[in-house]
Amino acid sequence: MGRVFSHTVREQMPSEQVKKGLDAFRNPSKWPDWNSNAKSMLATKPETIDEGDHLAIFQVIKGSLIETKWLVNSIREGDGFCEIELLGEGQSRNERPIAKGLKNLQICITFLYQEDGGIEVHASCEVSIILAMFSKQINAFMKKQGEQFISDLSNIK
Repeated sequence: MGRVFSHTVREQMPSEQVKKGLDAFRNPSKWPDWNSNAKSMLATKPETIDEGDHLAIFQVIKGSLIETKWLVNSIREGDGFCEIELLGEGQSRNERPIAKGLKNLQICITFLYQEDGGIEVHASCEVSIILAMFSKQINAFMKKQGEQFISDLSNIK
């Protein structure tokens, strides 16, 4: 049994900004415009994200092409909110699998577009006992993931 890590980041913002963030998030063809990590992206459908869709985000880190795959596990919508849960399906560097020690990587993004609303990003993962030695780095990674999403979504014009 591994160890579970999680981190939640929230930012209050005007409902108009939250709606802009949600519209951009649900349109895969727009991801490279707002997401500072996504140099390009492939999705099941280019203009919309729905439950069951698959996403692949490509970025270049230190000269290597990194591909991160996600499954859109669930989308819950209600009066003034939308919650989208992504499940990590793996990561590869130059087409070779990496980060095999991270299990059940999930990112849940909640867009609350009502008064006193904002965006919340909750990231969690399970790591092997061996990787748990790197808890400081894993916690920093989880925090950075959430903060990056919030920062990118709050800066959409």
